[in-house]
Amino acid sequence: MNPEQLAEEYEQRGYEFWLDEMLTKVPENIDKREGSVIYDGLAPAAMLMALQSQNMATIIRETYIKTASGEFLDYRAVEHGTQRYAATNTVVKAKFEDYEHKPLNNVVVGDRFASIGETPIFYTVTKINDDLTGELTAEVPGSGANGYIGQILPVTPNDRVNWAEILEVTIPARDEETDEHLRKRLLNTNSWVAYGGNVADYLDMISKISDVGAAQVYPTWAGPGTVKLVIVGNDYRPASAELVHKVKEQIDPEDKTTEGLGLAPIDHRVTVVAPEMLTVSVKSNITLLSESSKATVESGVKQVLDDYFKELRQKWNKINQATGRGYSLVVYRSQILSKIMTVEGIADASLPLLNDKDSDVILTFNNNVSQIPFLGEVVLNG
Repeated sequence: MNPEQLAEEYEQRGYEFWLDEMLTKVPENIDKREGSVIYDGLAPAAMLMALQSQNMATIIRETYIKTASGEFLDYRAVEHGTQRYAATNTVVKAKFEDYEHKPLNNVVVGDRFASIGETPIFYTVTKINDDLTGELTAEVPGSGANGYIGQILPVTPNDRVNWAEILEVTIPARDEETDEHLRKRLLNTNSWVAYGGNVADYLDMISKISDVGAAQVYPTWAGPGTVKLVIVGNDYRPASAELVHKVKEQIDPEDKTTEGLGLAPIDHRVTVVAPEMLTVSVKSNITLLSESSKATVESGVKQVLDDYFKELRQKWNKINQATGRGYSLVVYRSQILSKIMTVEGIADASLPLLNDKDSDVILTFNNNVSQIPFLGEVVLNG
């Protein structure tokens, strides 16, 4: 009997089970019908035993990583030398203008701004750049602020502000790690030991930098002692210049290269870059059901394909299963077709062309180029 079966057995031991168990031990010549003294005396005990059985089932499940959840899983993570990834804060770049539409010079670190809308996002200025743009950090952790670009209003009084606007999200945030993701990490069967600057060691370094969503590691890419890290943000888009610089400074500071003052071992020269965006266009001939609207169908196809490419990007740093080393990712025409066929209103569709070619798109991963896929133009004929 495994732990899950034992937990299920305890769950099945409810009130009726325990009451029947105890009543069977009462001699037959004693009244044990409902309402009798014996029945009424045993009923409360049966209820407590049923609750204890449920508690036992819970304890068994929360004991093992495979079934533990919440804080119980957090405790198991600590035993394995790690912990749940906390939610991080979105960092954005913003501009501030006075009434003459010139850059404002009186916004300082610590000033607060808020997005417009029914549920405003509050930001704090954490840095003022040389061009008087500012670096703002969302005050509430989580990915909720990743999608906001546009006007912000001053919360800290400033009569000279005529216009303030978020220009871009420079470091997207992530949400708190889910139970499933943490469990997967803890149960990872990878036997490589993170030690001495091997690939596993660099992946471990990167995992401790909360603003990085994923990374590829290219050892000895430009000769002995060289390592290239290709990184994406928590939104699985190419890392911004700010994030690349931040990671470089933590792993191998630019002005202290090879001295071992960062996380990298002594004599390692680490290069940090973002991957190259590969845009994939999709063209297919479709047949609509008679009652379908082409505009609605096109919108649906673009949505499912965009979701599919997001899934692909989350697999971007997976090791090549065939060789056990390096990276491999393919955009398959057959999978694109299967996604298209899930859209309501489509009766049939042809195998699509990807980038105007009747072949799958194999992404390039080598010492010089690391690509990450994005959906391009979607053309549906029919």
